[in-house]
Amino acid sequence: MDWAYKAMLTATMVALLLTVGQLFGRRLAGLLAGLPTVTAPALVWLALEHGRGYAVEAAIGSVVGCALCALFALSYEWVAQRRGVGVALLAALAASVVPLPMADLLDGRLVLAMLVASLVVSVAAGAMPARAAPPVTVIVRGEPWLTAGVAGMVSGAVALAAPQVGPFWAGVLASPPLIVAAVAMRQHALGGGAAASPFLRGYVGGLLGRIAFGAAFALLMLALPVAPAALLAFAVGCLLTWALEWTGQRRRAATAATGSSAVTLASTTPTSTA
Repeated sequence: MDWAYKAMLTATMVALLLTVGQLFGRRLAGLLAGLPTVTAPALVWLALEHGRGYAVEAAIGSVVGCALCALFALSYEWVAQRRGVGVALLAALAASVVPLPMADLLDGRLVLAMLVASLVVSVAAGAMPARAAPPVTVIVRGEPWLTAGVAGMVSGAVALAAPQVGPFWAGVLASPPLIVAAVAMRQHALGGGAAASPFLRGYVGGLLGRIAFGAAFALLMLALPVAPAALLAFAVGCLLTWALEWTGQRRRAATAATGSSAVTLASTTPTSTA
């Protein structure tokens, strides 16, 4: 019943994130989507069903999956500014699928997987400029739940395939861009490409926390029972995400203050006349 569990969990998370996006802003919803809200329960389930060694390999796969998710988000954000939902989705899928053959090189290599995934996520975050988002579009009644249901069905299908592919690829499949795809496509369809940008930027920022979770889970599984290892790893991921977001907000505030001071100084400087 793992597939049904993951389907319901994914559908619930998508619905909650759509609600958060409406109430508190798209960037915060993206940050929450980037965290291991679906990956963590999936890895716990794999650990309980297949043992510690399997779970460690799957955790490494989930770290690699974060890099693929970052490529998906970056490609969707870029293409969505110029094209419609279908073209943006195809481009994002291609960007995340093409590197799959190289992912095998990271199988069983936790440190290398962490370094590669962190580099890809950091580059993706730097390549996504801040864009002015349009106002929140009026939501069609029932539409968020339809989106959530579709995402849940896709997640269930992925879970059904996971046991056939081995621990590493089960971990990769435990960290797919299902939630980001569902929410970004909905925002794109209703508000244009710029409407999806804050969510996608927040999502990429949250992926660093998911990387930290996967790495910590793999290490803690060597010494702790499953539940404490998962809880501590999740706390590590959340704390890292909070620290990075807090640092980023301070940096953006300082940059805005510097720019405002420069404009004020320029406007008050007297001009000389010939």
